[in-house]
Amino acid sequence: MPLNRQSTTPLYIQLYQQMRDDYDATQANHQLWSIRKMAQNLGVSKTTVEQAYDQLLAEGYVYTVPGSGYFYRDRTHWPAAKQALETVPQPTKPRAFTYDFRYGVTQLLSPSWNAWKRAVRLALRQTEQQPTAVYPDAQGLPALRENLVRFLKTTRGVRCTADQIVITSGAKAGLSILLSILPRGTVGIENPGYRGLSELAASYGQMAVPIRVTEDGLDLTQVRERNPQIIYTTPGHQFPLGVVLPIEKRLALLQWAGTQHLIIEDDYDSEYRYSAHPLPALQSLATANQVAYLGTFSRGIDPTLRMGYLVLPPQLVATYHQQYQYRAEMVAGLLQQAMANYFEDGAYYRHLSRNRAANRQKYRVLCQQLAQTKRIRPIATGAGVHLVVQIPGIAQAKLLEALEQQQVRIYPLNSNWRDMPTTDYYLLGFAGLTLSELTTGVKRLVQVCEQLAG
Repeated sequence: MPLNRQSTTPLYIQLYQQMRDDYDATQANHQLWSIRKMAQNLGVSKTTVEQAYDQLLAEGYVYTVPGSGYFYRDRTHWPAAKQALETVPQPTKPRAFTYDFRYGVTQLLSPSWNAWKRAVRLALRQTEQQPTAVYPDAQGLPALRENLVRFLKTTRGVRCTADQIVITSGAKAGLSILLSILPRGTVGIENPGYRGLSELAASYGQMAVPIRVTEDGLDLTQVRERNPQIIYTTPGHQFPLGVVLPIEKRLALLQWAGTQHLIIEDDYDSEYRYSAHPLPALQSLATANQVAYLGTFSRGIDPTLRMGYLVLPPQLVATYHQQYQYRAEMVAGLLQQAMANYFEDGAYYRHLSRNRAANRQKYRVLCQQLAQTKRIRPIATGAGVHLVVQIPGIAQAKLLEALEQQQVRIYPLNSNWRDMPTTDYYLLGFAGLTLSELTTGVKRLVQVCEQLAG
């Protein structure tokens, strides 16, 4: 078996590969040459042969008999090697649009991003000073949870202790924790609402029942009729319609819940109200610990951050620890430390103020441009980082195709709305677009609607 001494592949690897590939069934239990004889025959060192034999031994191609040497294993029943790699289907990548009104993305603001990078660099230095055997608390970094206690009390009126907070990899992860520790039953979910919640509930043995959303939020009549054990709601800015649950309905919902039901409050974009101060959280009004609170940092800094938090009612903390005592933390300790630094520097508060001002301007421009046509009917609520519009009289497929030609993408609400009354409701997320992109994109949307409506 010739070896190529000019190759960059080590000689022992070449020898190992040839002996492995030259094997056939007739060589089962056949003795290999001794290390000395093989080295003399090939004109290489005994070390080279020994390394090749050791590799074959480690991978199970040969075995040894003390005092007798090396032997090929019987590989008659080994699975046959694949002649060619099977083609792995590639996921279809969505087409990129210049003016993509996608929800859930945000424009990176340079001052905020620079402050975040400083927080990460500081976290790296802090991590270097910690013992390597120290793992973050599975519930989340204590310093970050303490900062959240102060932040939530100041901005949302949420009353809690650090022991009630769990740092999660997003709001959906927090919801998963809740569904996993609660008794199996029924979960009332808003209709329209987030897609996939029914499937998520079912994966934890819960049965989802839709609850209608009216012009002033969750329909409490249906809540009482269907009487689910759990209610999932977005009272501060309903997703996707954007309506707010008024104070009288909030109090009525809490009264209905009492001590027998749990309300899961998703406060997903509570920071973004443009005509008034943010409303206090529903949790701040609860007097019977009947509200679990979900929040996220993703829409504040960067969606890829994948960091959120869950505030458990006191009575569920022990249950959480029972079921999750052996789980690892959901978010890397380095990122949690960076987020704690971001808080302590005051950078997160400055970022929210800066981001709110930028999105307020975008929201006003969007509403002003949509007011120039009667073909588009916005559901304007003065809040949020998206807007739902109704575009009647134009077939959905025809509209989307015409917008595609103009490099514009908007999102139908079909998958968010069970039994949607018509197929002409669309979601426009605007936080990820620059002001210039937003202006041009909306202008093209208006022009297409005017042309198609004739």
